[in-house]
Amino acid sequence: MRKKSFILAIDPGNSKWGVAIVDSDLIVHEQGIFVLDLLYTKVSEFTKKYEIDHIVLGNQTKSSHFLKVLSPIEIPIHLIDEKGSTLEAKDLYFELYPPSGIKKLIPRGLLYPPRDFDDVTAIILAQRFFAN
Repeated sequence: MRKKSFILAIDPGNSKWGVAIVDSDLIVHEQGIFVLDLLYTKVSEFTKKYEIDHIVLGNQTKSSHFLKVLSPIEIPIHLIDEKGSTLEAKDLYFELYPPSGIKKLIPRGLLYPPRDFDDVTAIILAQRFFAN
């Protein structure tokens, strides 16, 4: 029986970041959006709660800052191409949280998520990591 691999995927941003804990079966165990000041604290908490094998980090907005802050954590960090991830995350958002009420009548391509969805973008980055 193979051991499940857990990754902590991060969608970095200027003032906030999205995170998803995803296993090798692409099951999302936890996700959230946090302010930048909580980066090291929250990642440390996640690494204690889960057996994280890899950290996956989007390679664009502020990724060098994230690498510097996370450098004391002794888990391999992999940069993943973020190109197009926000558009993919928008589609995934509506798969995970289908519109209800009158919004069901509006084509999904015209809808925009009612909340920040950096955590869903982190799921996309995790999927890209496991696809490679």
